[in-house]
Amino acid sequence: MRAAVVALFLFSLAVITYDSMPYFAFSVYRPLAMFPMFAASLLLFFTDFRFRPGDVPLLLFAAYSIGHSLLASAGGDMGASLKHAATLLFGLSMYRVSVYVAEQSRADPALRRRIAVFLLVGFVPPLAAGLLQLADAYFIHSGFSGTLTGLFSEKVYKGRIQMLSGEPSWAGIHLLCGGLLLLFLYKEGYRKVVLVPLIGCAVLLVLSFSAYAYSVLLTALLVYVFIANKYRGRMLLALGAIGLVVVVGVPFLLETLKVSGYFTDRFQFDFGHLIMADNSFFIRVVFPAIGFIEFWQHPLFGVGGGYYYRQFADLLLAHFDYGMKFTEVANLVNDHPEMATSRNMWSKLFAEEGLVGALLFVGFMGAALRSSRSHPYAQFAFALCVSLVMNFDSYSFVNFWLLIGWIRGGFFEGRQASRAAEWDTQNGRELRRTA
Repeated sequence: MRAAVVALFLFSLAVITYDSMPYFAFSVYRPLAMFPMFAASLLLFFTDFRFRPGDVPLLLFAAYSIGHSLLASAGGDMGASLKHAATLLFGLSMYRVSVYVAEQSRADPALRRRIAVFLLVGFVPPLAAGLLQLADAYFIHSGFSGTLTGLFSEKVYKGRIQMLSGEPSWAGIHLLCGGLLLLFLYKEGYRKVVLVPLIGCAVLLVLSFSAYAYSVLLTALLVYVFIANKYRGRMLLALGAIGLVVVVGVPFLLETLKVSGYFTDRFQFDFGHLIMADNSFFIRVVFPAIGFIEFWQHPLFGVGGGYYYRQFADLLLAHFDYGMKFTEVANLVNDHPEMATSRNMWSKLFAEEGLVGALLFVGFMGAALRSSRSHPYAQFAFALCVSLVMNFDSYSFVNFWLLIGWIRGGFFEGRQASRAAEWDTQNGRELRRTA
């Protein structure tokens, strides 16, 4: 049973490892990534693996959220409630399997090596595509990389680094999560094998010019400074240095490389102009704000899981009607308000679940925070989870559950320092041989 669970997890890991969100995502890609995890979670019922005491708030949250959503569906649209319940169940399955595999890997060096292999198998191809896009965008200028990207993504962003993802912000998330895991593998002793991908990840993160990715990284560093019990001073220095790079270095690079496009205006830091002129910026700021307005109006229980959209159009027209000049916003308000989402999991949490649900979920996050205290990498992974969901609101967000599960399962608890040198050569040879 253990072998089957691990095999399903590793297969999913190779599929979902921070790479593509292609145009056939909903018909092929997501089932390939999510259903093996769900199947593995079902197999765990035939083992002695159980949820931990710290997971009780999460289970109570899921039960409350699904029940509350079903009650809210009495006002119509049962489909929204069922979809909401499905995302929660898939999220729980991802978390449960990630915790189990993390616990198993602590006592099994061979499993840790297999995880390293599948991480690289999943992450290196999109990383290579990103490097091709970088060379094309800033040096070759032929547009050849767009043909390759078009095989995986419905929309190709000219001159942008999107790897194999559906949009550049996804690429930024993949780079941050993948970069953290590659850095951890480097520390674990896989130095020669992961050094080149790690450098490529750092280069792409800078030259992607993704304001969202920079914001997530800076927010994660800020959260780490507040929660850390180690290396707080170093992280403060890193926060200041990266902030300086974004404010001074990025505009310099944009000018030096002669980069132009809609995204370059974001680095003039004129937020008043951006919210009036930049569709993406408007959505990322205003849609979460609408969620918090809904929470203010329904503070105790919220509007019900999956039903953020019910008051969306009225609140947007009442408070942010200037956004109707954006085509995407107008389409949501006039034609498909049921497709509106908060674009921010914390806003979604408070808007749909109210204080009752939010306190339960925050209680679970508190347990994850306590689990992260044993290792700085785990603490930064926790901080990254908090900041990653600033622009994604699904409870089946795999990056979030994978990292949280690995934190809770102790994956980031490293080996003894005295054994690191001994394992360096062994790990490198084993990883190359397996790959």
